[in-house]
Amino acid sequence: MRTVELTADTLRHYKALPKAVRPLIKEALRLHLVRDDPTRTTKNKFRLRRASEYADYELRIENWRVFYRVEGDLVIVTLLGEKRGDLLIVGGEELVL
Repeated sequence: MRTVELTADTLRHYKALPKAVRPLIKEALRLHLVRDDPTRTTKNKFRLRRASEYADYELRIENWRVFYRVEGDLVIVTLLGEKRGDLLIVGGEELVL
């Protein structure tokens, strides 16, 4: 059984999301990272093209972005942010991957 773990910062960012968005993110994590192979490329889930210190993979959920690493049966969600145009907003601040 695969396990999804959120880092402390990611959990804090998740809790700061609007309440209407949390179930959407939670269901997408369960569907794409637990039930499905988190390393399998799909339209909304893929390996990052450039190496990043934060993550190896990206999951797109509407205008939300989930970045994660896979270590065996453990999926570690390292970043959770909102895409606004060309900007990625994580924890209220712009982030460049």
